[in-house]
Amino acid sequence: MTATVAEARAELLAKTTASQRISEDRAELLNSGLAANLEMPHPVFIQQGEGAYVVDADGNRYIDTSVGFGLHILGHVHPVVRQAIEDRTPLGWMFGIHSTSQMKLAHLLQEGSPCAERVVFCNTGSEATMYAFRAARGYSGKEKIALFDGFYHGAHDYGMWLTDPRSPVDAPQPLPMGHGIPQALRDLTLLLPYRNPAAFDLIRRHRDELALVFVEGVQSSNPQPDAGEFLRELAQVCRENDVLFGIDEVITGFRVAFGGAQQRFSVTPDIATYGKVVGGGLPVGAITGRADLMNVFTGLAADRGVFSGGTFSGNPLTMEAGAAAVGYLQAHPEIYEQLENNGNRLAGAVNEFCLKHQIPAQMKNVGSMFHMFFQRGEINSMRDAGAEHIDAEKAFYLHCLNRGVLVPGTQRAFLSAAHGDTEVQRLIEVFQQSLLDVYEEQLFKL
Repeated sequence: MTATVAEARAELLAKTTASQRISEDRAELLNSGLAANLEMPHPVFIQQGEGAYVVDADGNRYIDTSVGFGLHILGHVHPVVRQAIEDRTPLGWMFGIHSTSQMKLAHLLQEGSPCAERVVFCNTGSEATMYAFRAARGYSGKEKIALFDGFYHGAHDYGMWLTDPRSPVDAPQPLPMGHGIPQALRDLTLLLPYRNPAAFDLIRRHRDELALVFVEGVQSSNPQPDAGEFLRELAQVCRENDVLFGIDEVITGFRVAFGGAQQRFSVTPDIATYGKVVGGGLPVGAITGRADLMNVFTGLAADRGVFSGGTFSGNPLTMEAGAAAVGYLQAHPEIYEQLENNGNRLAGAVNEFCLKHQIPAQMKNVGSMFHMFFQRGEINSMRDAGAEHIDAEKAFYLHCLNRGVLVPGTQRAFLSAAHGDTEVQRLIEVFQQSLLDVYEEQLFKL
């Protein structure tokens, strides 16, 4: 049965009174740094999660397609991970100095990261990419970092750039992502066009300045299943021009394959960064790479040594939770076939529905990573993504939430191993019905 936006909003207001009270109370005290919460179509606050589901403060249950922004690949509160945390807790959970828990996860990372001759742990994906940039600068003696339009590499200043929409497609120019980003850093950033051979010419032209070319294994904002050819050619161009090549596997690591994007696309970088899945649901970051490059992390006395550190880096709780999760993935490779099949089934059903009903929307996915775009036509990079149907897009996510499907405010969504046939079928039904609601209310600009 179809519904209007007004009806969906009224229903959500009626059944989320506790979440609304929390939203009002926290506005007087707590400023959120979590952009995805601020962008939700309606405020909900999560009380608990289990498997493929979360429950909000009012007791409403949702199929969760955020799963911790992709980190809960086994689903919420997986028993193996929970047991690992419970076993570690009585022994102490924070020491500052190295613990006995680190080597298990380090070995698993080495086995799952084709470039990993050495491993360094930190606390977040943002830290990992920041340290990768620092290591590349220290090792190479050069200062400029090349990034791709549409990227996201965390919240540190060196990664806070958007593409100026007025700049040429073949030579994108960076704009700071909000205030507080020093303009001086702009001179240390080279923005490259994603999946565009013009990027290779820019690398050749700036080779003497470039410490590192850094790219997501799969752009979370633009999951392209055929990104491999571009990544492999990119790696070759970097090596021919004596520029370090790095892959950000914070999202793709242990998700798109056990060996991440490196395994899926048969490409090996000089350095790679990790987060999300690696921590088993607890805060984590990691850097892996060639031994000679990673040697810069062995102390300031090392040749070209860089500083790295963090009180919580490699803490025992995260190490045990991460080793439990990654170890379980290694022991159950069938999980990746399930994730791949379910992701393709979901995207295929949604795209077929859009074509049948002539709805200008499409779902892009790489295995269990997926993202809706409200437009027709090829989307090569985020420069191709338009905002023509923004009202329809907002209405779609409101309908989904009202029907019990939570999509993160970033719209960068994921399946987990806990999403079975029942959950995938329900997602298909909710997405299709919500698209039809928006279409029949004539919110698409046709």
